Formats: sequence, C-alpha cells, structure tokens
Amino acid sequence: MSRGLAPTRPSFRICQAGSAPLRIPEAANDNLRPGRQPQSEAEIRAALGHFAQHHLNAAQDAHARAEAALAAGDREEFAFWANICRALDRRLAASLSDVRGLPG
Repeated sequence: MSRGLAPTRPSFRICQAGSAPLRIPEAANDNLRPGRQPQSEAEIRAALGHFAQHHLNAAQDAHARAEAALAAGDREEFAFWANICRALDRRLAASLSDVRGLPG
C-alpha cells in the first residue's frame, strides 16, 4: 500500500509574469513528514475497514469509542481506537493526545 502520494517538499506555483511564486501547502495525507510517527500496516488496514463501515463519520466514531474505552479504564482498547482516529483524522486525534499525553 503506497503512503507517499503527496510531495514531501513544498510545491510552488508561478502566477503572473514577474510576480513571486505562491507556496502550495503540503497535503494533509502525507505520512512522510518529519515528526510524525509512522503507523503500522495493520493500523492502516483497520482504519480503512472502519472507514468502509462508517464512511465520513468514521473518525468521529473512532474518537467516541476511544473516549468510551478510556472512561471504562481499558487502556488497550483506548490505544486501538486512538490509533484508528489518528489514521483517519490527525487533528481530531490530537484532542485525545493533548489531554491524555499520548504521542500525536
């Protein structure tokens, strides 16, 4: 499964003649950016399976399941759902990481 679909360096677009080029932001799906922890193939497959079941609501569902597991005191289940949420939506998963001190 290819994870390097987005460029790893900033892209530039030339606008009008004589004007400075515009910087195009890096893609949000780039898993190769420095500082990001790589996810295992199993985590990515689990996230894709969850997405297939829940479609665009998959990240919110994984986030809710992670919070429910944490409230129940099940750290292993929490870590599983937090990783699924991180694979689907890093910003949403960051709210779990910020509060609980987990790696983002």
